[in-house]
Parts: sequence; structure tokens; C-alpha cells
Amino acid sequence: MLVPALVLAFSGLSLPARLGTVSSDDHTEEALLAYRPPSQRSEFERRFSLEARFGIGTPTGGFGVAAEFAFVPELGLGCGVGSNAYGPEYACWLRARPIMGWSRAMTVSSGVSSAPFTQNDFTAGGVFGWGTAALAAGEEGPGPPDRVWAHAYWLNSDLGYESRSGAFLFRVFGGAAVLLNPSDGVVQPDSSPDADRPDAPLSVLLYAGVGMGFAE
Repeated sequence: MLVPALVLAFSGLSLPARLGTVSSDDHTEEALLAYRPPSQRSEFERRFSLEARFGIGTPTGGFGVAAEFAFVPELGLGCGVGSNAYGPEYACWLRARPIMGWSRAMTVSSGVSSAPFTQNDFTAGGVFGWGTAALAAGEEGPGPPDRVWAHAYWLNSDLGYESRSGAFLFRVFGGAAVLLNPSDGVVQPDSSPDADRPDAPLSVLLYAGVGMGFAE
């Protein structure tokens, strides 16, 4: 009789411990199932951007600022204002953004801009104006007279690359601007007796630039 009693006593004492162990294992498994690693947020989920622009012949001139709102990460609408050598320049564009990863994308944009413009040996070369001006300087004679637009209207299209790191963004771009009102250019009078004939109105201007700013 004594042995069965002792067996029952020790069995009863060990039962709560076993139950406690099973309960502890259950809670650990529930905690593991409830844990999910946080998903990484794409840098292009930041929809609004503001940046400074620098370039030659760009839609916002040599220096300007631009703001853009992305309806979705791959498509945005932007506007900017800047200055070329002759006055203020205003621009708006649509930008498509094929995303290549969490923080890099190619960009394709198209839009319109307007600014005062003077066509001469330097400006006619666009981003290569330093070269065209140097070639013209080596020629004899005063060169052709300037042609001036009080308001030149341009259709701009460019390709670019955009990189983001946190709130910081950097872009580089290059493209072509088509002059929409070439007949509005006015040839400036030149009193020189050996002045060259005026050049035909410019049709396409090549440009390039960079942008730096933040996105939120």
C-alpha cells in the first residue's frame, strides 16, 4: 500500500510543472508567430520634392528652384522658376520615373517653358555654347546680329537619373528644347558696314543640368 501511495504523490507533484512547461512553450510560439520584420519603405514613397537646379539652357535657366508632386512614385507633376542671362524663366513638366530599386530611378520628362531669349553665337550652342562661341571668335568680322525674343516658348523633353538617400535627392538630366515661336524673334540692327547676314531662327536647343534637394 505504501508504494502505490508514494507513486501517486510524486505524480501529482510533477503534474503542475509539466503543465507550466507546456504553457510556457505555447506563449513562446505565439510570440514568434506574432513577430513580423518591418518592411523596407521605398525612398520614392516620399511624394513631394523641392530642389535647386543648375545647368545650361535648362527649362529653369542657369539657376532655379523646382517643386514636384508625385501622384504615384512612378509619375509626378512639377513646376519651377529660374533665370537665364536675359530674364526669368518659368517651366512645368510631367515626369515618368521607372524605378530601378529602393533609391534609384531613371527619369523621362516633358513639358513647356517660357523666358526672354537672345540668339547669338553662345546661346545657339546650348550646352555646347562655349564651343560654338570659341569657334565664332576665331572668325573674321563682327559676326551675325543677335535675334531677340521677348518671350520664347519651348517644348522640353529630357532623360535623367535620380538617386535618393533618406530625404536627400540628387538628379542629373539632359535633353532638347524645341522653339515653338521661331518667327517672333526680332533681328537687332547692326550699323557695321561689313556685318554678316542674320542667322536663321534657332529650332532646337540642347541642355543639361543637375538638381539637389529634399523629398518628403
